[in-house]
Amino acid sequence: MSFIDSILALFGKKKPAPPVIVNPNANNATISRPKNRQVYEGRPTEPPEWAANAASADIITAIHNHIACRYAPKFEVKRIMSTQVGPDGNLVPEYDGIAGDCGAIKNFGLKVAKQNGLTMPYRYVDLNIAYRACCDNPQKCPFFLNAEGDMESINARRR
Repeated sequence: MSFIDSILALFGKKKPAPPVIVNPNANNATISRPKNRQVYEGRPTEPPEWAANAASADIITAIHNHIACRYAPKFEVKRIMSTQVGPDGNLVPEYDGIAGDCGAIKNFGLKVAKQNGLTMPYRYVDLNIAYRACCDNPQKCPFFLNAEGDMESINARRR
């Protein structure tokens, strides 16, 4: 963006160009994009009392017994590999832990990812979302909110 363009942008004549982020670590200057992730990571949450001292296998069954979401996510132990190769020549794990998926994630993963500035859809949610949304209050889950909003708009069109 030139100096004249920035002055015109101040007076509303021209929209400012989006900033270009240059990756200084690369040998040649390339535009870096946000890293795509398959797992939607929620804010860190303290585990509820029913999951405080449980083992990971017991947490999965406890989550299944305490689910409040109507889309009934299924949680499993997942090891999701990234496309990056580590120094030993093996793929680097992107996520290693308990993750879940449901119909709302499968249908609205791309929409939520685009809202976060990513280009690939989310496929799973982490354990923090399970504690906050799936087992406590589904209104805190962005996938649930998008599914409910879509269902309301379809029902409004039917009437």
